[in-house]
Amino acid sequence: MDDSDYLRLLTIAAEQANAFLSNARKWERERWVCQRLLQGLNVPYRAEEFHAAGQEPPDVLFRDASFEVFFVLDEGRRLNDEWRDELLRRRSAFSLSQLVRREAKPKRIPAHEFLLRLAPTLRKKAHNYKERGMDLAELDIVAFASLKREVLDLNSHFPPPHRILAPGLALAVSGRSDVRQGAVRASRRSGLFA
Repeated sequence: MDDSDYLRLLTIAAEQANAFLSNARKWERERWVCQRLLQGLNVPYRAEEFHAAGQEPPDVLFRDASFEVFFVLDEGRRLNDEWRDELLRRRSAFSLSQLVRREAKPKRIPAHEFLLRLAPTLRKKAHNYKERGMDLAELDIVAFASLKREVLDLNSHFPPPHRILAPGLALAVSGRSDVRQGAVRASRRSGLFA
């Protein structure tokens, strides 16, 4: 494979990423996040075990779990815009050397710092769900971390979940490149997070 073949493959990958991030594939993306979490927790699954809920939330149904998925990005980042720009960059490149970028090494952040950042979003979600008459104990919240400037240190101490979570809310944290995933609190309902 020469450089032009590899460049063509990189461009195809960027096209696929753009399609995957489209609104039309929202459920597929959320299911993918749930599958990554289950893999990290060593929970076997079959593709046919995942279902879309009739009404959101939840986003994804799996066995007894009702997953509500949200993405955690660096401040100011938008995946759709990022991949749209990357696709244009790859299409206009004539050589692989034009695609080389130097990125700073991400800073490791402890779990408590990461969870403090999630707290406002989780409180807002809990408030919105309660206003709609939903029982928070019926949802399994999955936060998918896709950070560039920082990386979650899953070996750091996870604070007690009651410090950041609304009562009854279950949360699992998953990442795009972490070898293992971290479950912050066990969901009594689904029993997936031991």
